[in-house]
Amino acid sequence: MTFRDKIFISLIILATISLGIFTVRTVISPFIFSLILAYLLSPPVNYLSKNYNVSRTLSTLLILTIFLTATGLLCSYIFPIAYNQLQNLISTLPAYAKIFQYDIYPKITNFIENTGLNYGENYSKIIYDQDITAKVINFSKEFFNKALLSSFSLINAFSLIILTPILVFYLIKDWEVMINTVKSHLPKKSAKTIKKIFKDIDNTLSQYIRGQLNICLMLGLFYAILLNLSGLNFGFLIGFLTGLFTFIPYVGMLVGVVIGIIVALFQWGFDPINISIIAAIFATGQFIEGNFITPKLIGNKIGIHPVWIIFGLFFFGITLGVIGVVIAVPLTAIIGVLVKHFAAQYKKKYT
Repeated sequence: MTFRDKIFISLIILATISLGIFTVRTVISPFIFSLILAYLLSPPVNYLSKNYNVSRTLSTLLILTIFLTATGLLCSYIFPIAYNQLQNLISTLPAYAKIFQYDIYPKITNFIENTGLNYGENYSKIIYDQDITAKVINFSKEFFNKALLSSFSLINAFSLIILTPILVFYLIKDWEVMINTVKSHLPKKSAKTIKKIFKDIDNTLSQYIRGQLNICLMLGLFYAILLNLSGLNFGFLIGFLTGLFTFIPYVGMLVGVVIGIIVALFQWGFDPINISIIAAIFATGQFIEGNFITPKLIGNKIGIHPVWIIFGLFFFGITLGVIGVVIAVPLTAIIGVLVKHFAAQYKKKYT
């Protein structure tokens, strides 16, 4: 089999896997989440079973229990606060609509008029139409309530809460068995090369995923506490979600900053001091993350150009939906490792 044939077969396999994932994308989230958790929790289970002669099943139960207990305690503190602030946000929408109508919008129109541009009277009629405003507010409330209480959301939540621990337990317990089974079925001629590729992928992903989870948690608490202390309405919710979604490069931070500034404008108006405080909190978080936390916990493990990361976000987001955005960076990193390997093989063979 020639090198070009290997590349062609690899592309066919990759396309088949991608098509399969796309087909079952609506029900695959608990399985992907379980696989990620199993990957993260396997090392401490391996450590216990190998160094202290604890059975694999007991080690899995112990580590999974510790993880679920810690996660439950954290969620029991954070989720009630976040949920209450979300409910308050929904109930505050009518007040925000009036602030926009009678305070922010007139200032925007005055600014546009002073620049000599024609903004159009039709927009004013729409903004001050009470029926349209009420419909928008009611639609927002219904959307949030349906998003929280819809049967689809409840089924997804149920599957994540109930199904995920069971899947994680069996994946961790049989992790070594699955790895050894895969190794035993590798073709002898390519076994060494394939093992090296998987080792490179493991080295790339392990530090990134574990480091990124720690970064999300630390930044979430940092933003939540400081924004709450600043007096920003819904500061804890905005800050925690901003930190939580920093695993989506650029997008999570950008959305958090925009929402934080918009809420600050509704709350304090065009107050430069308070808005500067909010902006300074986000800027400080970004500085600490970029210069201290990320280099320490992740370093340059991914080694992918930002353009490719952005492309990966769009590609996997369109292909797999929300779950694709979540796993875009790891998948892009895996593809990066494969591309580097094939490029090295091609250079060695043909140059």
